[in-house]
Amino acid sequence: MSVGFALLLFANAAASDKFVAATNTAPPTEAQVAPSSYDNYTQAYRVAKQAKKPMLVILNPAKGAKVSLISLEDVQKTRVRRDLLQNYVVAVIDTSTPHGQKVQSLFGSPQLPHVAIIDNAQAFQVYQTSETLYGQMWDQILTAFQKAEPATRMPVQNSCPYCQQYRQQ
Repeated sequence: MSVGFALLLFANAAASDKFVAATNTAPPTEAQVAPSSYDNYTQAYRVAKQAKKPMLVILNPAKGAKVSLISLEDVQKTRVRRDLLQNYVVAVIDTSTPHGQKVQSLFGSPQLPHVAIIDNAQAFQVYQTSETLYGQMWDQILTAFQKAEPATRMPVQNSCPYCQQYRQQ
């Protein structure tokens, strides 16, 4: 059987609900469970706005900096955190790039690395810190804000910079 013919058969079979149900019986792989992340704040903002999910923003310093970076791989080490991260749109921003410098300045130029969570309407920052976060702290934060809604927000002085800009337009 040629590869082209096999792909055609697969495409036709994928259209049927029975085939889709049969393929979903296998346990998900690590790649399927890991959250998608963005290195562009604007893209992450738009996806979060459309999906109505809170956004986890990680601002990292340049790789040669004397402070350690927050690695998404480290954050998602446990199954619990990978599951919790599914409730978020994740943006990991390198502040050594021109885009990253602009995002950092819009967040009030916080000490790096910096973590912020923006509510599911992308209107207000509901959490922010430049402190070092460890395993159980990540679990608590991701659990507490997984359904961050504007009605339950705690306004912060340095609220989401792009949110304010979009409101004015």
